[in-house]
Amino acid sequence: MGAVRQRIWWILVALAVVVGLFGVTDVLGGVMADPGIPQGLTGLTPGELESESAMGYRLIDFQARTQGLVLVVIGVLLTTILLIPYRAATRWAWYATWTLPAWALTGFALYVVYGVAPGAPPPPPMVSGPIFATVCAVVLIVDRRRIFADRELAIIRSTREVTPWTGG
Repeated sequence: MGAVRQRIWWILVALAVVVGLFGVTDVLGGVMADPGIPQGLTGLTPGELESESAMGYRLIDFQARTQGLVLVVIGVLLTTILLIPYRAATRWAWYATWTLPAWALTGFALYVVYGVAPGAPPPPPMVSGPIFATVCAVVLIVDRRRIFADRELAIIRSTREVTPWTGG
């Protein structure tokens, strides 16, 4: 079990890389990279959107590409944080990495607040967001001991050094 705890943080690295790769596909493919998103929000496929409004399609395609660029940046930044300070068990990096599950949950919440088109299937981020957030949170909680090991050790040492008064 100790070996798993020492290496579980690599799951976070893999997920951060996946976020960046999704971003690359969005930058290259635009709205067609994930047609479930516009269909879930509008009830129309990307082709139907394009035939209804070429300018509207161009706008949503541009938005998909720019959001893809944001995913690339998030993926690169989180991967860098994970591979350097997080790997070294720096506490600030552990706290900063909580932005990953928070981001996934807020993305899900935005879809819930904005709503899905009547009769349309939920967009993929509505399904993957909570799963992604849960996996990240579990990994961070399990890996907490590695990050805070020196603090826990100091607490244990300090309790051993204090001896109760025995009256003698």
